[in-house]
Amino acid sequence: MRSLTTALITGAVLTAAPFALAQEAAPKAPVAKANVSDFTDADKSEASVEKGYAALARSRKAYRDASALTESIRIELTSPMGKDSFALSSAYDKNGFMISMKDQMDITSVGRELQLTIPASTDKYMSMTVAADQSMESALGQMTGGGGIPDPAVAFRLAGKEEMDPKEIPTLLSMGAVMNPSLIGFRTSDAGEQVLLASSDGQGTSIISINGKTSLIDRIDIETTPPGAPAGFKMDLAFIIDGKVMKALPSPIALDNDGRTRVDTVEELFPQPVTLSAGQEAPAFDLDSLDGGKVSLASLRGNVVVLDFWATWCGPCRAGMPAMNELAEWAGSSGSPIKVFAINIGESREKAEEYWKGQKFGFPCLLDPKNESAMAYGAQSIPLTVVIGPDGMIAEIEVGLSFNPQDDASKEKHLEAMKAKLQKLAAGKG
Repeated sequence: MRSLTTALITGAVLTAAPFALAQEAAPKAPVAKANVSDFTDADKSEASVEKGYAALARSRKAYRDASALTESIRIELTSPMGKDSFALSSAYDKNGFMISMKDQMDITSVGRELQLTIPASTDKYMSMTVAADQSMESALGQMTGGGGIPDPAVAFRLAGKEEMDPKEIPTLLSMGAVMNPSLIGFRTSDAGEQVLLASSDGQGTSIISINGKTSLIDRIDIETTPPGAPAGFKMDLAFIIDGKVMKALPSPIALDNDGRTRVDTVEELFPQPVTLSAGQEAPAFDLDSLDGGKVSLASLRGNVVVLDFWATWCGPCRAGMPAMNELAEWAGSSGSPIKVFAINIGESREKAEEYWKGQKFGFPCLLDPKNESAMAYGAQSIPLTVVIGPDGMIAEIEVGLSFNPQDDASKEKHLEAMKAKLQKLAAGKG
């Protein structure tokens, strides 16, 4: 279970969306995955480590010296919860920068002014003036609730002083996953140079692949165990980067606040969720479906309705969805007036459809790209399951998963209990 606001804003969950300024030329072929086993004992010698510091210093200088720079970054995540991929795009010049995450947020900076907007709030923007003694990188962290932006250009171009001890540079490249990294290896590769970092707690490694011609970072490969994760839990992250240096951006970066009202906090950007409980009237909705139709709560009057709020970035949502699909199959064959719907929140039709069709789920998925229904139903955390009786009143609300999706017995017990509840409601005995 994960906070919806946090997930949308921090940038830990990103959706694929190329930024127009970064698409002037065809993307280059990605650099191959790097492995810790590629580094020999000689690559981890004191002399090699010194070469690694020099390589990072050259790379940082290339980012900071560029008159203009664009990046398209694809992030591939592999964990016991499955695989996912996300992307962000960014553009930088000497006067500011833009960072775009489709369906999640856009950040723009001109001079010392920093502005954030989100698709869920078209009439508001958050902004702050960054103090002269504060780095833009730390201001971004402050604005995004500590999450920061997983972009090496942010770390190398916006963080720290102009002159920096090379031995301090590895700390800029934690990418939110490898804490307090130290440089422990360096090697050359066909594409350029590779620097090996390791976390201070021994729970993670990161390999920085640096382009031999531009000194920009082409790829970052991370293996880590997140803090508090169960024993044996491993997560692999690959940041595949297409960076381009140019004399000037095709269009100058500018702030656009027309028609928007300024707010002071990220929370104020979002529609404020309500708190619902059993016995209250279910909020009305009228949502598009992935199959091209529309579904309203009013049209379902007289049915027991199950709503499952979810998103592709939500691991527990994905883990529990096969059980919801089984429940929907049972409902369809039960002969009782029971309807089951998934509601994808905060994402584009394309993102939801790609995942839904890939999984071959057989029940309807509705679309709530601006989180309007999510907020109406109080979906501050997902997965959220809401059961609505035939009279339009809320019968039950469940936040998170009440069963272990990896345990067949636990899943079956949960499904049997749900079926009994739904049958009772359908018979007017709820």
